[in-house]
Amino acid sequence: MVYKYTCANCQIGYVGETCRHLHQRVKEHLTQKSSHIFKHLEENPICKEKSDISSFQIIDNDNSVFRLKIKEAIHINWTKPELDKQVKHMVVSISV
Repeated sequence: MVYKYTCANCQIGYVGETCRHLHQRVKEHLTQKSSHIFKHLEENPICKEKSDISSFQIIDNDNSVFRLKIKEAIHINWTKPELDKQVKHMVVSISV
């Protein structure tokens, strides 16, 4: 699934993809120091107080991991969420 986080206080966003259950991914974002969402919430106590699982929503889905990554990239390109800071990029090669 492709999901979106919208901060309940300041409305900045993040788009991600996962093949796991949304609850598991949300738990990781709220507890892992490497998560951009975690960092945002730690730096902004009011945002941390107001954000919870309802700040996350599923915005797209697919059975293919490859297509999920494409859909994630499309949603990031469309919405330009402030918290998305890609470190790794998937190289796509298309033969015509």
